[in-house]
Amino acid sequence: MEQQQTRELNVSYERRTAVVTGAAGFIGAAVCLELLRRGWRVYAVVRPGSAALRLPRGAEALQLMEGDLLQPSEWQGRLEAAAAAGERFDSWLQLGWSGVAGSARNDASQAANVEATIESVRLAARLGCSSWIGAGSQAEYGQMEGRADEGAAEAPTTAYGRAKLSAGRGALKEAAHHGLSGYWVRIFSVYGPGDNDNWLIPGLIRQLLAGESPTMTLGEQRWDYLYLDDAAAAFTELAVQSAAARRKHLASAVSDGKQLQLRDRKLGRRLDPAPGIYNLGSGESRAIRDIAELVRKSVSERLPRSLPPYEEEALPAQVEYTSDGRRVPIIRYGAVPYREDQVMMMEADTAKLQRETGWRPRTALAEGIQRTVASYADAEERSHSIAVRRAIVTMAYRSGSSHVGAALSAADMLLALYFHIVRVDPNRPDAPERDKLVFSKAHASTALYAVLAERGFFPRSVLDSYSIDGGQLPGHLDRRSAPGIDVSAGSLGHGLSIGAGLALADRQAGRSGRTYVVLGDGECNEGSIWEAALVAASLKLDHLAAVVDCNGWQGFDRTEPLSPYDSLADKWRSFGWEAEEVDGHDAKALVQALDRRGQEGRPRVVLARTVKGYGVDFMADTLEWHYKSPNTAQWQEAVEQLGSGEGPG
Repeated sequence: MEQQQTRELNVSYERRTAVVTGAAGFIGAAVCLELLRRGWRVYAVVRPGSAALRLPRGAEALQLMEGDLLQPSEWQGRLEAAAAAGERFDSWLQLGWSGVAGSARNDASQAANVEATIESVRLAARLGCSSWIGAGSQAEYGQMEGRADEGAAEAPTTAYGRAKLSAGRGALKEAAHHGLSGYWVRIFSVYGPGDNDNWLIPGLIRQLLAGESPTMTLGEQRWDYLYLDDAAAAFTELAVQSAAARRKHLASAVSDGKQLQLRDRKLGRRLDPAPGIYNLGSGESRAIRDIAELVRKSVSERLPRSLPPYEEEALPAQVEYTSDGRRVPIIRYGAVPYREDQVMMMEADTAKLQRETGWRPRTALAEGIQRTVASYADAEERSHSIAVRRAIVTMAYRSGSSHVGAALSAADMLLALYFHIVRVDPNRPDAPERDKLVFSKAHASTALYAVLAERGFFPRSVLDSYSIDGGQLPGHLDRRSAPGIDVSAGSLGHGLSIGAGLALADRQAGRSGRTYVVLGDGECNEGSIWEAALVAASLKLDHLAAVVDCNGWQGFDRTEPLSPYDSLADKWRSFGWEAEEVDGHDAKALVQALDRRGQEGRPRVVLARTVKGYGVDFMADTLEWHYKSPNTAQWQEAVEQLGSGEGPG
């Protein structure tokens, strides 16, 4: 026996190993990531056919396994084979469950989860795990009305809650029978990036970002919300400490185990957290209305800028207008009645978890909501970017036109301008007080058309009429062709002069609008650009800004031999402008640079270093895609690279 323990002790403990079921899910994936961060090897069990998008690709320590939780006999042999080949398993985390949302929570099939959960304990024992950790739910307590510790009455009101309660009891009994440290973690409300869109916080974010006014109850309920990373840390801490306890136990057994274990028992000590039930939450409830307003405040900072209503117009009842120019939907409290079984107070007492493991929640609610909103907003921005780039290459393909490379290089700066900077209202595209945008490099018109459609100035279907006989959108810009186009353009070198005139007109009319002019770096070789730059500086047009798409190419060659990029900023400064250089494909850096105002009396230019044909590898940084139109195969490859495999509908 002692020799066997010595052999176990000599096995490398530099890397622990865990099995995680439900590993592609919201909490399961977060637990996998936390285990990997702490140096564990993870066997991640996911549903057959799951894309497992939340899990990292190519991680050496992550072993993906497809398996139906309700049919463990079909996949458990692969784990047993790994153990036979020398893999040492330390912990099993049963985070998978069939039917967690909607009507499935009251479906009779919930009972099938119970036996699958208990069977996972048996498999964990056969693999040699030291601990088994299962995900329970506050639903096991039923209609609680206050702060719940682990001794609170259990009276579940749903099939889901009853199945969880039965599974937890059975699993802990089975774990004790096999000598495993068994933990049943009753999860209260967990939120964070990647949550189910139908739950409260992500649902509010999604609606508010879309400009919708959500409906809610009065929001007087007080619920306990825990940030995802903190929940993952709690599960991981139980696994880590139980694995460490096994090592200490083996060490003590080899050296003088009987005396050490006897002493620990007399002192009432355990080497790992006590087996049993643990509540998991933040330990602090907040009124749902307060939580919703934190979401709304965070979302408001990421909404596009807009225009206030005319003085004679009333602001719509579902909208408020912020001081920095954003129209923020309100939340309509009281529009949804309380349910008859509405839970009004739900708060986890986490003293046991904290005492046994030392775990503490680290993320304040406001901070966690900001992170969650940021993840959704960033995903929405990626969606806008993909849609715009797909539209650019599709317009070029359908019309047989060119300049696709120039349009792709300019897309990010136009997205930054229209979704973060310029004050416009698609419903009032000609409002005099709006900010104006002069797209001087108008040969790349597809970029502007695509962004205007994405911003809601006209339906996306209008893009199908680009540069075809009888179509609405011409190859070069005509302000009469569609709303949102401030200036007709096409002949290079004129845009800055027009922009200076618009800026001067706004100042003389007493309007606060700003004017933005988008130029090409090759276009800056035109003498008229510098004449306009001199005039703008002399007139102190500090509400005029230029943005230069520095993709390094002009008509037939690179710009560097004629107008080196390194000297471009100095040229602008010598003409009396403030100049800043930025990565033109870094959305956050672009927004920060474009949002900065020049010192009083000085216009401002942002030099955005970009890649011609950005986003499509065979179009990137080449001259040919200034003039070339994609054929069918090239178009299909381009849209696939940009995130879609759609056919030419």
